[in-house]
Amino acid sequence: MGSLFGRAALRALLCGPRIPGLLVRPRSGGPSWPQERTLVAVKPDGVQRRLVGTVIERFERRGFKLVGMKMLQVWEGHNVVRISRTMIGHTDSTEAAPGTIRGDFSIHISRNIIHASDSVEGAQREIQLWFKSSELLNWADDGHPSSCCPA
Repeated sequence: MGSLFGRAALRALLCGPRIPGLLVRPRSGGPSWPQERTLVAVKPDGVQRRLVGTVIERFERRGFKLVGMKMLQVWEGHNVVRISRTMIGHTDSTEAAPGTIRGDFSIHISRNIIHASDSVEGAQREIQLWFKSSELLNWADDGHPSSCCPA
């Protein structure tokens, strides 16, 4: 997703209208690392197979915080873009490692259940396509306001 996508192109990429997507931050008490946000979208085949909760659970277990959700969600956290791509696995399900979301649940390259931003810059563009800044939660840990990047 290195090129600039318009809302229609992104929607077409995700294979349908309004799709659950995902955003996260590390748990409180951890080091004060720079925060990133990423867009993760569960594609229609993942929704149809009722895997949305499983996908959300994996991101939460990894320590990321959900900060926006419309039947779309966006995750934020330290290195969330790179880590989420690793958690999700290879686009081609035949090459996706066991234990990754696609390795465990994908059926075919065209039915690989999930999309995730491929870079910090790509995530910023995609998040702006799907969310108004007022729709994103700015988490505060240990009584300190979030220092995360603006949406």
